[in-house]
Amino acid sequence: MLRQIKFFILTLVAFAVVTSAQAVTLNVYEWEGYISTFKDKFEAYAKSQGKDVTLNFIKDDKGEVKYISTADDIFKELRAGTVDIVTPTHNYYKGERGRYFHLLQPLDGSKMSNYGSILSSLRDADYADYEGGKYALPLLGGSYALAYNANTTEEPTSWSALIDPKYKGKTSITQGQVEANVYVAAIMAGAKPEDVYDIDKIDQAATAANLKKMVANTKVMWDGMVDPEEMKSLDLVTTYWFGVAAANAAGQNWKFANPEEGQTVWLDNISIAKSTAEDTDKLDAAYMLLNFMVSPEVQKEILQNFGSIIVNADVKDIISAEEVAQYRVGDESFFKKEYFWQPLEARTRNGYKVMWSGATE
Repeated sequence: MLRQIKFFILTLVAFAVVTSAQAVTLNVYEWEGYISTFKDKFEAYAKSQGKDVTLNFIKDDKGEVKYISTADDIFKELRAGTVDIVTPTHNYYKGERGRYFHLLQPLDGSKMSNYGSILSSLRDADYADYEGGKYALPLLGGSYALAYNANTTEEPTSWSALIDPKYKGKTSITQGQVEANVYVAAIMAGAKPEDVYDIDKIDQAATAANLKKMVANTKVMWDGMVDPEEMKSLDLVTTYWFGVAAANAAGQNWKFANPEEGQTVWLDNISIAKSTAEDTDKLDAAYMLLNFMVSPEVQKEILQNFGSIIVNADVKDIISAEEVAQYRVGDESFFKKEYFWQPLEARTRNGYKVMWSGATE
């Protein structure tokens, strides 16, 4: 009996040690909602796999959750060592002379069972390649798109609709990453989508003039997405896709236009902080989170919640044919290299800021 009691006690101690070793907190810094939407589901999934993982979303000085707004935000948190997981946009990685790479962990695709289901166009992309390593796991993407209210207007065929006087007070554009507006203005001025990242390759005078007209036509500007309530009184909006999904979920009827000039494309990713690799349990938990976020089931929810382009091609097997077509699931042609946003040299970035200031003064 005494032997059995000792064995029981030793078993409890061993279990406590294992449980303690597996208890991990991952500090996450995200674009709002990307990972936090799935916090409870992921933590429950981790427990089902014998892991005790808590996702903590970093807070500001007031104790409120802090979300990404710029590339500098991510860099500062990585440099301070306050985060384990970040969700950079693809053009951030090689911007500012590749400063992110020194603060991130190169990823091992073999540690993520869902990695092989990611679009090959993204697995082969080099936006986050550095010294033989890949530092980004694609999560979701889209374009800086033109959308129209199908109840009030016909589908526009060109970006020039944004400067058409008949839409004055009936449009909305971003005031966040304003370079996207400059890209549109440059495209309207005749630039190819792949040339808008170099100020010397665009018609600067015509671009500045188009930008002023875009601003003059705009009723309201947005940061993350235009407010669905505002969209009720609009005919045209630019969108990262999220706004259309939110408006249509509220009973509106917005559709995407396909401007003949083409459009620019963005892709948001998940990366692991280099400091996280110092803790084996934490690194394992990070890989579990990354693999979970690109699983078919979660990717399906991302599509339906955010209305964006997802990266796991296998989702086409678990959604309707209509959704496959609408959201281009499995379409390798969407993420064309020439359409991807590119890092801007300082001269171009500063020049575009001057153009925007001139358009909004």
